[in-house]
Amino acid sequence: MSAWTKFRDGLVAKIKRLLGIAEEEPEKNSAAGTAEGEACEGNRAREEPEAAPAPSSAPPAWDKAVHASCWDGDNAQKRMMNILSPGFSDSKFAEYAAWMKSRGCDAAHVFLVNQGDGEGAGQNCATNKSHAALAKKRIEALRKDGFAVVPWIIADDSDEWLKDLFAHPEERVKALADAGLFDDASYVVVGLEMDEAGSACDKSWAAVAAALRRHYKGKLGTHHKSGNSFAYAGLGEIVLGQLDPGCSTSDIKKQISAIKAKGKAAVGFEYARSPDRAKAQAALDAGAIGVGNW
Repeated sequence: MSAWTKFRDGLVAKIKRLLGIAEEEPEKNSAAGTAEGEACEGNRAREEPEAAPAPSSAPPAWDKAVHASCWDGDNAQKRMMNILSPGFSDSKFAEYAAWMKSRGCDAAHVFLVNQGDGEGAGQNCATNKSHAALAKKRIEALRKDGFAVVPWIIADDSDEWLKDLFAHPEERVKALADAGLFDDASYVVVGLEMDEAGSACDKSWAAVAAALRRHYKGKLGTHHKSGNSFAYAGLGEIVLGQLDPGCSTSDIKKQISAIKAKGKAAVGFEYARSPDRAKAQAALDAGAIGVGNW
């Protein structure tokens, strides 16, 4: 083949490719054809826009779990935090999830261990595999529905199960991790009203948090009784604030400022026993990363 013929054929092939005209594959034994093909493919890769990345299944970041409504009713008769419990039917779980979504919630706070705190209580995902399996299924459903999920290890009003957790922190936390209950967590809260039992529990809560650090690599939250003591703030990166239902927006802003002054991210978690948009917004305006009374 003459040099002119090679040049002509190569030029025609390039023009066809630029115009998107299909062309027969080059001969297998033609080294020149192979080299030309590779060069053109390289040019095409540079010219065509990159494909959009596949959607990520990773949970939302810790500071993207913003709006949650965790209770409803004059005395918190409805408990959205308990929806992982077998005390809730699948239809009741779906009803409460839909209610949260209807309010514009993007986060669901849920208990993993709750002996007797409120509606539907009675699940222990750390010792009961069927409870853990149901909780995993429902967490996955919440994530699929667009919620960030924030698991809490244990509720108060769980005296016997709290003693069990303190006696076996490594085993119980590992069981929760092995069941996949932290896989979809945006962050994990160590416990509810951790300072309720006093300083005698300091080492016990520290042991639970240390076990969490071994089995969960995300950020940890701590929750305290109403006020500004924040006794266990050092165990986590996030402090969930709580004030009595009669608190003012000024009280809320002061508390958020106090939490931030400790170098912690603040969540304005509980200010009423039912949703209170004004108080929740006051916390967000003061710099909270999330709220529980949306």
